[in-house]
Amino acid sequence: MVPEKGLCDDDPKAAEVGVTQTTLEPTPYGHPTSPNIVFWDLPGMGTPSYPDLETYVQKVQLEKYHTFLILSPTRFTKNDLLLAKEIRSMKKSFFFIRTKIDVDFNAMSRLRSFNEEDMLMRIRRDCAENLGDLLSNEEDIFLISNHSVNKWDFERLIKAIHNALPRYQRESLTLSFGEAITRFSKEIFQRKVNVLKARMWKVAAVSAAAAIVPLPGVSVAVDAALILRELNLYRSQLGLPEKGSAEFAKLHVVTKDKVLKVGLTTAAQLIEFLVRYVIKATGKVLAPYRPVVDKVIASGMSFIATYYALYKLLGDVEDAALSVLKEAHKNTFPELKND
Repeated sequence: MVPEKGLCDDDPKAAEVGVTQTTLEPTPYGHPTSPNIVFWDLPGMGTPSYPDLETYVQKVQLEKYHTFLILSPTRFTKNDLLLAKEIRSMKKSFFFIRTKIDVDFNAMSRLRSFNEEDMLMRIRRDCAENLGDLLSNEEDIFLISNHSVNKWDFERLIKAIHNALPRYQRESLTLSFGEAITRFSKEIFQRKVNVLKARMWKVAAVSAAAAIVPLPGVSVAVDAALILRELNLYRSQLGLPEKGSAEFAKLHVVTKDKVLKVGLTTAAQLIEFLVRYVIKATGKVLAPYRPVVDKVIASGMSFIATYYALYKLLGDVEDAALSVLKEAHKNTFPELKND
């Protein structure tokens, strides 16, 4: 599985895997949800098609890529070193990723003298010694397993790739992280919340602009559609289960109520939910005049009221999501202890 993209190994959009060579030429894989990000799966070096470094550099056009992930599934090889040297000579960065750590773990754990920390230290030290001064920082070595995204260096790798991107790509990548990664990493969860907060002023600006369109019914439709669409994004990004799903059924009644509270799907439900927040945002005591309040909302909320409404909605979704995560962790850790 490729968890950071939310794809399984045999997904049509995933890079092909197998027991023989599967990548014969550079192949692009657009991110499922982020068109600004493209992963290129490059063939390995040392095959009949790419017998040496010179042939490899020429055929794959190494100079056209921004940064590199060098993945090595076994012991450090001569080709790993040659490739790292070539990348550094182009003044470009790379992350060295030692994959299939789960295989090493399963094999070594059969030994009576097995110590996981010692195994990881020896693998990391071997990589560092071979790379030498090509490493800008030993932290650029990552030990991972794609089948155990909650173990070893997978979370740290995701954050390192994220931090290396330009701001607009960083935001796109943040919102593309799948549910598995979002749920096991509190930091990535919080990064998502921060990106969603940063979107609010844009949505509020569009809503305010729509409110001055002089067409009957247009402003209310646009406002409701914008806010409901954004609310749906909040729910999906922070991993709220859908009502009626198996996961929802397992939740505690208090958590269910939190999830249902932000499960709005119609303009009428949205207006009902937002009345008290619009009143707070405008600073007016309009509670006794409900028809007037409805009219204010229906004619297009102001920028500040829309922003305030989005802020409160995201806060409620975040609170519900944290409750869901807390329950998920409680249910997961006993299972891990029993494995």
